[in-house]
Amino acid sequence: MVECVEKLSNVTQKRPSRLSALIKTAVSALLIAALLYKSDLNQYVELIKNSSPVYLLVALVLTVASIVLSAYKWQLLVMAQGFTVPLRSLTSSYFVGLFFNNFMPTSIGGDVVRVYDLRKMIADGPAAAASVVAERVLAAFTLGLIVLGGVLVSADSVARYKPLIIVFVLLCTLLLLAVLSAHRFGAVLARFESSVVRKLKETADSMRVCVDHKPTLVQVLIYSLVFQLTVVAINIFIIKALGLTVPYGFVLLFIPIISAITMLPISLNGLGVREAMYVYFFSQVGLSTEESITISIFFFIIVTLVSLIGGIIFAVRK
Repeated sequence: MVECVEKLSNVTQKRPSRLSALIKTAVSALLIAALLYKSDLNQYVELIKNSSPVYLLVALVLTVASIVLSAYKWQLLVMAQGFTVPLRSLTSSYFVGLFFNNFMPTSIGGDVVRVYDLRKMIADGPAAAASVVAERVLAAFTLGLIVLGGVLVSADSVARYKPLIIVFVLLCTLLLLAVLSAHRFGAVLARFESSVVRKLKETADSMRVCVDHKPTLVQVLIYSLVFQLTVVAINIFIIKALGLTVPYGFVLLFIPIISAITMLPISLNGLGVREAMYVYFFSQVGLSTEESITISIFFFIIVTLVSLIGGIIFAVRK
């Protein structure tokens, strides 16, 4: 009887997960289909055929470099908690997480894999989770800084986006404050008794250790800013590869917002949503639907190609 109940429980837990995955896949498929329906497929062929492989190669190299940089700032947060983990191991884990993003409902789904990997390395689940969350949130905060930079460069052209920019920057700031005040959440959680709450409290306490060392916090914020600027640069080189002209200020403004939106768990790895956002924002600077989607497609292909490094690492592990 107990076995039957456990099986039934497992089934009921899997059904919502499967339904959610199907919905997100459907959202991605419908958005892509709608965008392609309104497009001239011949233009995609022309854009891709006439693209510069040199600029695309630069974008590919920058993508690899950005992953190594991300692994390094992750290592700084792990070290702040008193653990020693080789950069090579964290870089491998980051690539594997990037690979698993291809099958996850958001562009940060692979973070679960990173937490799992690090937990095996340091034998401390809450500390592993805290380092991954802190690394992501600190990177998210710098998205807001870059958007502000885009505003400064394109001050005369962003009046219509003012409410969106204000909300975005506030959300990024609130995320940072949440990490810096994580220990207070831990104090509240300490009042409740359950294994899940206890783990959450331990994670909150570990989060405090991550950010308590101010030199480390400043370093991670600086490297996060460099990382986000690298993502902007990757898009700029893709734009150059296609022979298009977009003001750098607009790229600084749009790309961080698009990156944040693709993190929302409403599609499969941001597919469809990312393309729709590229079309919406880049149409404001005169790009056609086909040109905007091609930029997005090249960005997706480059990230996917780099993620295959993680697939190879994962296969070798087995």
